[in-house]
Amino acid sequence: MALSDQEIKNIVEKLRTEYREGAKQSPKIFDAKGFEDRYIQTLKHRGNLDNFLKDEVDFLEKIKTKHKELTDRRNASKGETINRILDEQEEKLSKYQKVDFHPLARPEMRFFYGAMTAFAETDLPVLVHIFRGTPEYSAFQDSISVIERVGVTKRGMPSLRISEHIKALLDANGNQSTMERDSQNILKEVCIALAGLRKTALECVEKNRVSDRMTVQVSDRDYPKASEAYKNLLFGIALEKIIVKAENIIRDFRMSDLVGLDAK
Repeated sequence: MALSDQEIKNIVEKLRTEYREGAKQSPKIFDAKGFEDRYIQTLKHRGNLDNFLKDEVDFLEKIKTKHKELTDRRNASKGETINRILDEQEEKLSKYQKVDFHPLARPEMRFFYGAMTAFAETDLPVLVHIFRGTPEYSAFQDSISVIERVGVTKRGMPSLRISEHIKALLDANGNQSTMERDSQNILKEVCIALAGLRKTALECVEKNRVSDRMTVQVSDRDYPKASEAYKNLLFGIALEKIIVKAENIIRDFRMSDLVGLDAK
């Protein structure tokens, strides 16, 4: 049975709508102008509209199937790329202790907390030991304060900054962007502090403001990890190790561009 004028009109409008919607995602595949040209030519040459529309509906279905295949393939590839990047990043961070301080915390933040507790226990006491009582010490104080807030723990409780982060995670009520924002704020503020500490330490080394004869003698009772890693090292060598440690943390947690670590 031949299609009525109203049925033809409805099918043409439906085809136009589907081409228009499809073109928003892939204008090359969903060629709306091509359809209009074919429709006009059929009308101009008094072709069989029933057959034309049947062929066009079949053709559009094939196009939609092809587009879905391409989209699925592209999304799968994108997912593989993202997963590979995440795996590579986690492998890079695996050198640090992973501290599972809260179920809602991102894996990167758990590694970062581990990195900063280790820095606060092993490296920061040595820096303080080298510069305490010197005119240069004041230049380190802001950086030290930020690092201590995130890295220093007492009686097995989370550090002050991590306690604040846990509260932010709970207050977010599942809002991923809010949780991510506080994670990024911690990474930024602490890596900026690390970069400041590194810069000041470099200046002290380059301007010979560090003794070339004194060695590190931190208390192995108060700072066992610092003593094990640095005891009897010359101040200059110890500072170089601290500088490298700060640089590695900044780079491993992808903050080098933000803090201008490699700026000329």
